[in-house]
Amino acid sequence: MMMEAHIYLAALGPGQGPPGLERINIMLNYLGRPEKRLSVVHVVGTNGKGSTAQFISSILQAAGKKVGLYTSPHLVKFNERIQINKAAIDDDCLADLLRKLYPCIEDLASCELGRPGMFEVATALALDYFALAGVDYAVLEAGLGGRYDATHVGQPVVTVFTHIDLDHTEILGETVELIAREKADVIPVGGTIVMAPQESGVKGVIRKVARARRARIIDVEETYEVTSVEKTDQTGTKFRVRAASGLPQIERLLQVGLLGLHQVTNAVTALATANVLMEMGCTMTEDQVLQGLATARWPGRLEIVGTEPLVVLDGAHNLDGFRQLALALPVYFTWDRLHLVMAIVGEKPVQTMLELLLPLADTVTFTTPQTSRTKPQDLEYLLEISGEVANTKEIGTAQTLGEAYTKVVQKASSRDLICICGSLYLVGEARHQLVDLPCSAGILHHSAEIDRA
Repeated sequence: MMMEAHIYLAALGPGQGPPGLERINIMLNYLGRPEKRLSVVHVVGTNGKGSTAQFISSILQAAGKKVGLYTSPHLVKFNERIQINKAAIDDDCLADLLRKLYPCIEDLASCELGRPGMFEVATALALDYFALAGVDYAVLEAGLGGRYDATHVGQPVVTVFTHIDLDHTEILGETVELIAREKADVIPVGGTIVMAPQESGVKGVIRKVARARRARIIDVEETYEVTSVEKTDQTGTKFRVRAASGLPQIERLLQVGLLGLHQVTNAVTALATANVLMEMGCTMTEDQVLQGLATARWPGRLEIVGTEPLVVLDGAHNLDGFRQLALALPVYFTWDRLHLVMAIVGEKPVQTMLELLLPLADTVTFTTPQTSRTKPQDLEYLLEISGEVANTKEIGTAQTLGEAYTKVVQKASSRDLICICGSLYLVGEARHQLVDLPCSAGILHHSAEIDRA
C-alpha cells in the first residue's frame, strides 16, 4: 500500500469538480472534524509562506511544543508536506490515513462535486494526522490562498499574511489588489491577523476586510524596525530589530540560517506571530525564540548543495521571487562566472522576470522539469525572449536537468557559481539528484533516476 499510496496521490491531480470548499468539508466531516481539535496558525500570501511557516514552527518547537507543519509543494517526496517537529510522516502512517479516507474520496468522485484534488486530500490527511498526534499547534501554509483554498477551514488562532504579489493571475486576478482581496477572504470573524510589509493598495484591502470582520491586525511594518544588518554570508544573516517608535525600545540581535535579505522580513513576521501567541498564553522564552529562528531550515531556497563550483538551488518561480533572487545572489555569493540552469512553468510575466535575473549571468541554460504538474514554458520561446532582454554571453537549451547540468559543469571552473532556479519542480529534481551524492559533478541523468515513491 505504501507504493500504491504515492501513486494514488500523484494521480489525483488538481481535482475535477467546481471550485469550492464542499469537498474538503465533506472529507473533514468524514474524519470527525479534526481541525476543530487543533490550534491552527494559518499562513497565507504569495511569497515567503513556506519560510515564514518554517520559522514559526521552529520557534514553537524550540519552546518545547509539539508542532505540526503542513507545506506545499514537496520537492522530492510527498511526505515532506506533512511534518511533526521536523520529521516527515512515514510511509506506513500515510498509507493508513489514506486507506481510512479512501471511501470518502471515491464517493465524492462519483457525485456532482467530483473527485478532490491532491492538495485537498493532502490537507485532510495532514489535519487528521495532526489531530490524532495531539499536536500543540498546527502551522498550515495555504496553497493558492483565498476563499476556496482547502486550508481555509476552522477558526485559526492567528492568520499570517506574508508578502502578496502577482502570481497565478489567471486564477486570482490581474492586479495585486484583486489578488489581495481573494486572499483576504480567509480572514476569520473576530480573528487576529499578522501582516507582513505590503504595498499600500494591498494593505488597504486587508485592512478593509479585517475591519468588516472585526479582526485585529498587527502590522509588522508598523510594529518592528530592522535597525541594521550586521552580517551576510553563506551561513546566514545577522540583523538587529527593535520595536517601532512609540513602543518599548528593546533591541534584539537575531540570526537566521536561511539566505536572502527577504528572509529578514519573514523572520520578523514570525517573531511578531510568536509574540501574538505568547499574548494568547503560549509559554516561550526569549532564548527559545532566538534559537527557533536560528535553527529553521527550508530546503531549495538559496540552498548550497555543491562546491567547486558552488551549486545553489532556489525555488524562485514568480516575479517577486526573481526580484529577490537577483538581489540576494551578489550579497551572499561571489563568482568568476555565473551559470543559470532555469525552467519556468505556468503563465508568468516571462520577459520581466528574465530582465531581472539574466543580466547577472554569463551563461543560461533553459530546460524542462520532468515532473511538472503545470505546463512548462516552451524552450524556444524562452530562448527568443532571453536574447531580447540580456547580453548574456551564452544562452542555450537542454531537454532535461541532467543534460543541462552536464553541459554547465563541463564549462564551469572551480570558482564559478551554478544556480538552478525558476521552478520548484526543477529544484526538487535537482535535490533528488544532487543532495545525497558525494559531489555535485555526479548528477544522474534523468533516465537513470530511481523511483521516488
